[in-house]
Amino acid sequence: MRFLKMSLVLVAAALAITACASKSSSNDQSQSSAEATTAASSAATTTDNTAASPAAAGEAPAYPGASTEASGSNSSMGQSAAGTVMTTDDSFDKVYSWYQKNMPSGSEKSHTTAPVQSAVFMVGDPGSGQTSVTITVSGGKTMITTAKVKM
Repeated sequence: MRFLKMSLVLVAAALAITACASKSSSNDQSQSSAEATTAASSAATTTDNTAASPAAAGEAPAYPGASTEASGSNSSMGQSAAGTVMTTDDSFDKVYSWYQKNMPSGSEKSHTTAPVQSAVFMVGDPGSGQTSVTITVSGGKTMITTAKVKM
C-alpha cells in the first residue's frame, strides 16, 4: 500500500509541477484527455488478453478490457506529464504476466509480493520521455497506473 501511495504521489507531483510552471490552455487539456479516452476506449474494446499491437517506442500498451477510472495531462514550457488509472477484475498475476509479455525486455524495475503485490515497468529515457506502468491490487481489483513524463 505504501508503494501504491508513493506511485500516486509521484504522478500527482509531476502533474502539479508542470501545472505550476505556467498556464496551459483548456483546449490542450481537453485534447489530451480526449486522446487518452480514445486510447482507453480502443483498449477496452479488445476482449481477449492476447498481445496488444506494438506500442510506439517509449510508450506502454493499455491492458485489454481495463476500465479507465481517471486520467489527466498537462504541459508547459516543453515539459509534459500525463497519467491514467485503470482497473480490471483480472487477477494481479494475469495482468502482471500480460505486461511481462508486452513490455520490452529489461523494462521491469520492481516486483513485490508482500505486503501488497505490485510491479513497476519503465521505458524510455529522461531526455526524451519516460513512461511507467505500476500494477497493484486495491479493493479486490487490479489497478494499473500509467504515467508519462517528458522534461
